[in-house]
Amino acid sequence: MPNIIASITFLTDVTEPKTEGVRSGYAPHHKFVGISWLASGFHQYPDVDLHFPGEMLEAEIRFVSWEELRDVVKPGAEFEVRELERIIGIGMVKTVISD
Repeated sequence: MPNIIASITFLTDVTEPKTEGVRSGYAPHHKFVGISWLASGFHQYPDVDLHFPGEMLEAEIRFVSWEELRDVVKPGAEFEVRELERIIGIGMVKTVISD
C-alpha cells in the first residue's frame, strides 16, 4: 500500500536523463526539505507503466522509512527525485494515505 500520492516531473536537463523511461517498481531516492537524509521509495504509476523525461505524472510511492517520515511529509511538501546525488526529477505530495 502506498504512503503518498505525488505529482512528479522527470527532468530533461540532467546528466544522463532517463531516456529509456522508468516503470512501476522504480525505486529512487527522495530528498524532502527539512530532512537531512535521502528516503528510498518504490513508485507505482497507475496510468501508464512507462514514463520519460519531460513528463508530469502521478505516482503512488511507498517509502521504506515511512515511520520516520510520516510526521514530516504533508500535502504540498516538495521533494527532489534522486539517484544518489543526481537530481532526476521534482515532485509534490498531493495526498498522504493513512496507514
